[in-house]
Amino acid sequence: MGMRRYLSMTRPSDPLLLSPEEARKQEVFFSAPRVPRRLERLIEEHIGRKTGKAWDDRVVLDRIRAAVIAQKGQYWARGRHRQISYEKGYDVLAYLAYHFPVYLVQTDLLLHRLVTEGLVPRHLRVLDVGCGPGVVSAAVVDYFGRLEGATAEVTGLDRSEENLEAYAAIVGPYAGHKGVVSINEPVLADLCHPPEDTLAGPFDLIVFSNVLNELRDVGPEEKAALVAGYARLLSAGGSILIVEPAEKETSTGLREVQRALVESGMTVYAPCTYLWGAPCQPERCWTFESGPEIKPPRLMEALAAGKEGYRFRNTDIKVSYAVLRTDGLTRWGALERPAKTARLGALSSHVGRQVNLCAARMSGEIGDEKRHVVKVCDGTTKKPVYAVLPEYARNKGNESLLAAAYGAPLLFTNAKVKYNKEADTYSVIVGKKTTVTLLDGGEES
Repeated sequence: MGMRRYLSMTRPSDPLLLSPEEARKQEVFFSAPRVPRRLERLIEEHIGRKTGKAWDDRVVLDRIRAAVIAQKGQYWARGRHRQISYEKGYDVLAYLAYHFPVYLVQTDLLLHRLVTEGLVPRHLRVLDVGCGPGVVSAAVVDYFGRLEGATAEVTGLDRSEENLEAYAAIVGPYAGHKGVVSINEPVLADLCHPPEDTLAGPFDLIVFSNVLNELRDVGPEEKAALVAGYARLLSAGGSILIVEPAEKETSTGLREVQRALVESGMTVYAPCTYLWGAPCQPERCWTFESGPEIKPPRLMEALAAGKEGYRFRNTDIKVSYAVLRTDGLTRWGALERPAKTARLGALSSHVGRQVNLCAARMSGEIGDEKRHVVKVCDGTTKKPVYAVLPEYARNKGNESLLAAAYGAPLLFTNAKVKYNKEADTYSVIVGKKTTVTLLDGGEES
């Protein structure tokens, strides 16, 4: 589930290497992921304390449903009407009921990827920026709880007292139950103005999970400057993980922040690969990775038991993310691009022709049983490009397109270029005589 091609000088001095048994435990969890029972109970108990009623009381559930619906309305609003809040009263409880389960497993998956790629030390120090009620911190506890001999230390930062009250009620006791992760007193502060004297780095991993998109009236350059400011707290070889929802606007916004960070001198470790060394053009960049469906906790099941229950089920993992570094390290290392390959940014000159090109797979399957479609990118194109493989043309020479992992770099030989005027996109048609192979260092999923 990961690449092991990294520079030895930037590898942690005591890397977390999973034993076969530890790896098996993680894979068993991901095969049927769910919120651990202990964590479920802690959330239910917190809801009971805050409301003075049982967590499954009809009035409590109705109010949580109303808060979920209100939050969805705020999220999908545009412009000045988009005022997302998960910071007070039932807003926090709705977040715990609707978002927390998926985000927990999602963070587990991303953490597992960092571990298997050699980026995590055996004793991990994490800064959870905009921690909310503690989903990222709880995921660290959850993941390390399935290991032997590895430990972690987590510091959370948030501006909401309600969130930090939930954090203390849920994450602290959960960590105490597991016994391998120490949770520092969370810092009450605006993430845009962190108190330097209370954030005692260095940190091996700094996480911004679903927070940058909620900063109102802040452009990508300002968000990038904010992230870069936290980068000074990284340990040697440390990483920054930015996570955003997979919705089109927030996913594209993440890539805009990513580009600004690259221009400031940081490096994208994953998932993007700049095969031509040129800065990407993210104006129409909508990419995300999918994960396994989670089993809904009983709180979510109770919410979904009412009228229009589908509105309260949130079990699909779809995530846009970026891992950034300050040391130049990238997931695939120094890839050698074969000669006579076309840039995706120059496809307008090759419409109707057969070409060779290099591009990374940047989506899951978005086609159907008759026609496989995946988004591809090499960092040079402003218009979206899709690789299209008709099922009848699928063979051993081109099926690497479908087997490749998210972000894996591919070489296409003898593919035909088409332009879709209506959608203003390009298609790379993979036919029976087209070969698709992993570039040196790539991996299959």
